[in-house]
Amino acid sequence: MVARLLALGLVLAAPAAGLAAEQRIQVTNYGDMEPVLFPHSEHAERFHCDTCHHPERSEGAHRCGACHRAEPDGAVPSLEQAAHGEGNPTGRCRKCHFGPKAKKPLECEDCHSG
Repeated sequence: MVARLLALGLVLAAPAAGLAAEQRIQVTNYGDMEPVLFPHSEHAERFHCDTCHHPERSEGAHRCGACHRAEPDGAVPSLEQAAHGEGNPTGRCRKCHFGPKAKKPLECEDCHSG
C-alpha cells in the first residue's frame, strides 16, 4: 500500500514539478514598450535560480515588479534599470545578453514583443 501511494505521488508530482520551468513569463513594464515574454524554461535549464533571482529573496517565486517599480525607490532600481543595467552595472538581462556568450538582441522588439 505504501509503495502504491509513493508511486502515485511521484506520478502526480512529476508534471507539476516541470510546470514552472515550462512557462513563458510575461514581464510587464511600466512604460510604452510591449511586455517581455521571458522564456523561463530556457533559462532554468541552464542556470541556477540565483543567477536571476536575488538570493536573499529566493524563498518562493518573486516577480521582478514586486520590488522593481516604474521609478527607483532608494537603493532599489526601477524595473528598467534592473533589466537594462542603466545606472546599475549588474542589470540582470543585459549582464548576460550584452556579454560575450548569450544571444544579443538587436532591436527593442527582440525582447519587447509580448
